[in-house]
Amino acid sequence: MMNLRKKVFLAFFAFIIIPLIIIGAITYFVIQNIIQGNYTDQSELTIQAIGQNITSIFKEANTYSEYWRFQNELNAMLTAPDGIGSDSARYLENIGSLKGTFLTYGAVEKVAIYDLQGGYVSSYKRSDKNILKVPFYQFQQESVFKEMIKQNGRSTWVGPNEYTDIIDNDGLFTSIRLMRDPSSMEIKGYLLLKLKFGELDRLASTFFYNQPEESRFLIVNHEGTILKDSKNQIDGKKLADYSSKNVDLTKEYATSKVVFNGVESMLSVYDFDLEKEGITNWSLIYITPWDYLSGKMITVLKWVSIFIMFVLTCALLFNLLFVNRYIRFILHFVSKMKYVELGDLRVRVPVKGKDETTILARGFNSLVERMESLIEDVKMEQERKKKAELMLLEAQIKPHFLFNTLESINALAIQNEGKKVSQIVYRLGSMLRMFEHEEEISIALEINYLKNYLDIQAFRFENLFQFEIDISKNLENYSILKLTLQPLVENSIQHGFEGRESGGKIKITVEDQDEYIVIWVEDNGKGITNEVLHRLEYKGTGFKLPKQTSETKRIGLGILNVADRLRIHYGSSCGIFICSELGKGTTIKCVIPKYIAG
Repeated sequence: MMNLRKKVFLAFFAFIIIPLIIIGAITYFVIQNIIQGNYTDQSELTIQAIGQNITSIFKEANTYSEYWRFQNELNAMLTAPDGIGSDSARYLENIGSLKGTFLTYGAVEKVAIYDLQGGYVSSYKRSDKNILKVPFYQFQQESVFKEMIKQNGRSTWVGPNEYTDIIDNDGLFTSIRLMRDPSSMEIKGYLLLKLKFGELDRLASTFFYNQPEESRFLIVNHEGTILKDSKNQIDGKKLADYSSKNVDLTKEYATSKVVFNGVESMLSVYDFDLEKEGITNWSLIYITPWDYLSGKMITVLKWVSIFIMFVLTCALLFNLLFVNRYIRFILHFVSKMKYVELGDLRVRVPVKGKDETTILARGFNSLVERMESLIEDVKMEQERKKKAELMLLEAQIKPHFLFNTLESINALAIQNEGKKVSQIVYRLGSMLRMFEHEEEISIALEINYLKNYLDIQAFRFENLFQFEIDISKNLENYSILKLTLQPLVENSIQHGFEGRESGGKIKITVEDQDEYIVIWVEDNGKGITNEVLHRLEYKGTGFKLPKQTSETKRIGLGILNVADRLRIHYGSSCGIFICSELGKGTTIKCVIPKYIAG
C-alpha cells in the first residue's frame, strides 16, 4: 500500500512540477529570443553611436583649446615682467585677448589663465564667479592638479559635480591643461576652461525621438556620481540611489535588467575610450524601460497566463480533494515552529482529531512549555549576574576617582591657592552630577565630563601636560558607558607622566568606523613595559581579566574596570586595546558600538 509521502510526491510532481517545467522552458526561450532580438544588438549600436558623438564633442573642444594655448599673444601674457594678474599694466588688454580667443568658441562660458606664481586673468560670458573656489596654492595640492601635470599638456576634464569643494559647481564641464612656451615647451602657466555643451541636449533629443519618457543616457564617473543626465533631472546624484543593482562601471560593455528610478528597465554600460582626450574614469549608461521592450511579448504572456491558471486549477482541485487537511496542519505547524525560532515561546498548536497529528501537536506543546520554563530561569539568572557585575565595577570607579580628585584639592589648599580650589570644586560639582545619569550617556556629555577632569588636573600639575580633544559634531549624540574615558586619561597623568615636570601631551580622538566608534587616547609618557602588558593578558578582542599583581596595579585600577565594563555591557567585539613603547608613550584604543540609546 502506497504511503502518504509517496502519494503526495507523485501528485505534486504530476500536477505542479511538470506543468511548471514546461511553462518555464517555453517562457524562457520565448522571452530570451524576443529580448535578444529587440534590445541587445540595438542597444549596443545605439550606445556606441551616442559614445562616438560625445567623444567628438570633447575632441573638438580639446582641438580648439590646443590651438589657442600656443598663440603668441597668450604666451606673451605669461612672460610679462609685471605678471598676468590685476596688477599688470596689460590686465585689461589680457582680458580682451581672452575674449578674442577662447570665448569665441560657443561652448566656452568662462576662461582663466594662471601664471606660475598664482596670478591670474579671467573672462566670462555670463556668470562672473571664479572657476576655482580655493586659492591657487591650495589647488596645486589637489589630485586633479597632479593629474593635469601627469597628462603633460593634454586636457584633464572635470565633470559637473566633481571636485565641488575646489571647482565652482555650476553644471558645466571643466578643462584644465598646461600652458607651454611654443619654442622651448617650458611650462609657463595653466589654462582653465568652463564649457557648456548644448550638443549633449540636442544629442538626447535626436536619439530618444519617439521613445518613452523614461529613456535616457547618463555620463557617470567610476565613483558612481552622475555627471550628466540627458533629462537634466538627476545630475549630481549617486547612481546607486536610483538603480536596484550595483553596476560595474569598468566593463567595456555590459547589459543588465534593473529597477531604475522605480521603473523596471534595461541598463547598458559603455566605457568611454577617451583616454587620449584626458578622460579616464567616465562611463556612458543607456537606459530603456522594460515595458517599451516587452511590447511584443504581451500575446505570449496572455497564453502563458491562461495555461498557469489551468495548472493552478488542477493543483487546487488536488488540494481540496486529497491533502487539504494535512497540508493545512503542516503549514500551521511550520508557522508555529518559526515563531519558536524567533523566540516566541507562547505559541501552541491546537490539539484536534485522533490521528498522528494529535500526538505531534501534544508533543510540540509539551516541548515548548518546558523550553519556556528553562529559558526564563536562565534569563533571570543572567540578568542578576550582569547587574551585579556592573554595579561592582562602577562602585570601584567612584571611590577611586573621588580619592584622586580630593587629593588634588587638598594639595592646592595647602598651597593657599583659594581661587584654584574654588574652580576645582566647581568642576568637581559638575563631574559629580555624572553619577545622576543613566548607565549610558551621550559622547558629548562624556567629553564634557572629561574636560572638567583635565582642567582639575591641569590646576594641580601646572605645566605638566597639555591636552587636545578631536571629535566630529555628528558623533556627539551617540551613546557610551559613562566614566569610560576619565580612567584612561587618569592613567596617562598619574603613571605616564610620573617623574616629569613639563612637556606632557594627551590627545583624545573620536572616529567613525562603520558599525563602531573608536576612541584613541594617546600620550607621550614613559610607556608600559612588555612584562606588564603580558601580565594583562592582552587579547585581540579586549581584556581577559588579569591577575592583580603589584605591577599591573601600577597602570591604574581604572583601566581594568573600564575594560571589564565594556566587555560585560557590549560583548567581546568591543573593549580596550593597548599599544605602548618605553620612552615614547602609550596609545589606548577604545572600541564601542555605534548607536543612540533610547
